[in-house]
Amino acid sequence: MVSRLSLLLVSYLLTQQINAQAVPVRNDVPRMGQQEIIMMRHAYLEEGGYDYWYEQSSTKVWPWFERLGARIIGDFEIIYPEGEDATPRQDEALRFARYASYEHWQATRPATAASSGDTGGSQGLAGNGPLFDANNDGLSSRRQVSQGSRGGYFLRGYMAEDRPIYMPGLQENYSASNSASSSNEAIPARLAMAEPREEILTLDYRKIKKGSFEEFHAIVSKRIWPYAEKIGARPVGQWKVMYLPNSSAEENDEYDEVYSLVRYASFNHYLAARENPISMGGNGPDFQQLLDAVEILNTITFYQSTEFLAGSLWGSKPHYTPSTGEIFRLNN
Repeated sequence: MVSRLSLLLVSYLLTQQINAQAVPVRNDVPRMGQQEIIMMRHAYLEEGGYDYWYEQSSTKVWPWFERLGARIIGDFEIIYPEGEDATPRQDEALRFARYASYEHWQATRPATAASSGDTGGSQGLAGNGPLFDANNDGLSSRRQVSQGSRGGYFLRGYMAEDRPIYMPGLQENYSASNSASSSNEAIPARLAMAEPREEILTLDYRKIKKGSFEEFHAIVSKRIWPYAEKIGARPVGQWKVMYLPNSSAEENDEYDEVYSLVRYASFNHYLAARENPISMGGNGPDFQQLLDAVEILNTITFYQSTEFLAGSLWGSKPHYTPSTGEIFRLNN
């Protein structure tokens, strides 16, 4: 009995020693040719806990994960500006993080987690030290306000390209009118000053015809987003749900699942874009292109819903994580 307790104590002490051992790292060149994935993870939080959750994430957790090579899109609060609040006594958060591949995501897991596979886990990418300790502290602190999750979903698709768009004017002549034009007439737009921002995002979810995601995305990005961007919206990305291990998603033989993330200056901006886009952008050929595209998308869409998110993109901020000043040498 004593011998068994002694062995357990020695094993425990050795484990503690290994965990406390300094682990520095050098890295190989970037692995190329992989397929990027997004991890979209939901969290239920105690009421009023979102700000604390975000502060712990942005100051302690994300610097570590970005050192591992991930890129954070953002962690947003789910809001209900129209309709009933689905969780009236809870906050909800939804985080989007980019990884170079599924293997990269595995490599950012703890080495002791089964989900890390044979990658060696996060210490194999960035070692340990105060940056790693801060991440662990942030994860522990977040658990104080966490109350479960709808799960995590792997997505693959396209980040929206942030590029200038040249849409020439039609060189038409117009005169002021006292009556509204009919939808069949030419309707130009003249704009007031930009209003102060209270930014929101829409997360559009669709079930679409199986195997049609590439066609779907091409139509949206080439025929719908240009007009949306002209009237002030900013697409973030569009992705198909991937049915990978360690995911909450379940594949259906009849449809694919697609998420689209778009930024608006405010909820009023979103309403104007949804209900009266012509007032901001006119009804030229670019608007007709949008209408034709929507008609095509409707033929391959089986279901659609929208969630609203509050917050700003993280924007892959730079992090200065200085050396600890320790000196190491290669043993093997």
